[in-house]
Amino acid sequence: MTKIESANNSSVTSWLESLPFHWHPLPQLGQKLVLKKHDFIFLENQPNDFVYLVLNGRIRLYITSLNGVEKTIAIIGKNGMIGENGIFDNDTSYNHSAITASKATLIRVDRKKLEETLKSNFELTRQILLLVNLKMRIMSSQLLQLSSYSAIQRISHTLLQLVDTYGFRKGEKEIIGISFTHQELANLVSTSRVTTANTLKNLERSGVISKQNGKYVIEDKTRLISLGTNHN
Repeated sequence: MTKIESANNSSVTSWLESLPFHWHPLPQLGQKLVLKKHDFIFLENQPNDFVYLVLNGRIRLYITSLNGVEKTIAIIGKNGMIGENGIFDNDTSYNHSAITASKATLIRVDRKKLEETLKSNFELTRQILLLVNLKMRIMSSQLLQLSSYSAIQRISHTLLQLVDTYGFRKGEKEIIGISFTHQELANLVSTSRVTTANTLKNLERSGVISKQNGKYVIEDKTRLISLGTNHN
């Protein structure tokens, strides 16, 4: 089962890393971009003239409220695509913003070239639809969590999603196979970096998780499930 199939069939993580897509033949039709951390790629409501393929690095997708508060939608990593909204409904502007969360290398593809290629490439169309569907599931999951879950519940739930999607076993323990900062996790669960750091530290003190070689280890999954699903 692929990471995408796993996410669609169980929990949905907002962190999409090393996706099982190839996007052929788009890389040959675009221009390579090498970006620094915190470089803007596009902004909400700008004309969506391009789509972008992520060769490496992490891209944060977010929306901004009228009073300037940002809400992270997802973090897109290797083999992801961003800026694809409007391909099937002729929307002429991006409905969210994108900024690099790390150094990143992208391929920028003209939207018209993509649309022309889709006319004769079913597999490419299928991959885009899978990604769009996954992003919709992510937003539905986020809406439920924000309306019903406390900060510790959202953090615990997100750790479970990450280990379900990117985890591997080492003896009796499960290890989240990607590393992340407190700020990146805070962005995903819509809380402050301080709250996230304190919650993770408390989970470590209570033996629910630990950290080894820069990656989080789930020491007590039953307890973490309880923290992530039980309502106050």
